[in-house]
Amino acid sequence: MLLMALVLEVVLQCLPVSSGLRLDQSSPSMPLSRYMPGQHYVYSYGWALSNARRGVTNRQGFANSADFQPDAAVLVLGDSFVESLMLDYPDTLQGALDSMLGGAVYSAASSGNGLADTLELLRYYAPRLHPRNVVVLIDSGNLNNLLLPASRSHNQFVAGPDGVRTVHVEYVESKLKRWMAHSALVRYAYYNLKLPDWISSLLRVAPMTGGFNAAPAARDQMLDYYFRQIKAVQGVANMKIVFVIDGERNTLYEPKKGKPTWHGDDRQVFMAQVRRNGHTVVDMQPVFEEHWRQRGERLDFLPMDGHWNKVAHGMAAQQVRQVLLPATQP
Repeated sequence: MLLMALVLEVVLQCLPVSSGLRLDQSSPSMPLSRYMPGQHYVYSYGWALSNARRGVTNRQGFANSADFQPDAAVLVLGDSFVESLMLDYPDTLQGALDSMLGGAVYSAASSGNGLADTLELLRYYAPRLHPRNVVVLIDSGNLNNLLLPASRSHNQFVAGPDGVRTVHVEYVESKLKRWMAHSALVRYAYYNLKLPDWISSLLRVAPMTGGFNAAPAARDQMLDYYFRQIKAVQGVANMKIVFVIDGERNTLYEPKKGKPTWHGDDRQVFMAQVRRNGHTVVDMQPVFEEHWRQRGERLDFLPMDGHWNKVAHGMAAQQVRQVLLPATQP
């Protein structure tokens, strides 16, 4: 077994095994989930190492973005959908916008980011970059996980007697994790085969069914807080904020068998909140539906990976460009 492990280690060292990305330390005083700056990384998906990509994080610790400069035309915020490790920079939303607008488009995103994380990113970078436009990409996970505890390096909304507040779960890198990451076999099992996720799914206990009726009330309370805080930042920075809302792609491909990714009325409620607070909505659902009707071309990497492919990113960039501040467009 030891010999086989050594052979696998040697073979995998020669293949594009996902390297993972080392997170920078975070704390309540610096509550941002971001990676070590200038970090070279390898991305691949699944046991077959599909869709292999290489990249390097910028000076701020984000993937698929140029180094930040003041007076940004557009700042794109989000989670792994914006981070897009599975795409080359020109094929991402921010890359396409950068090409359309002639530069000054930057993105700050990290896998696992939620609404609380995008709020903290906006609070931190708005007064530093002075962006004329901010684009926030919202997918189903942002609402599905709204009431769940945040993982390390991320933020969460917590409701209490005095209202809602933002709490950060700090991150300090484990020396053991850093040491074990040198092994391609360990990285293959962790990132490509996702063995920890598989083990967790086997051990996971089904959640209690009580309190279902309270979830919409808690959701609405947190959304109210989120948009109030955004308005406070926007008032100081004087910028336009555009929310790009992912469509329901599973049921688009298979109307009868596809399982919805959005829960209940989350999608409709969120878009209504965006409009009520005076922001711009870019609803990708009708755009995706029309594209699927005309071409039958997929917009993601399903069934293995539900992230947008370059087709979806390009379409979103076209939609966003039409609603940006006029002074931003050439």
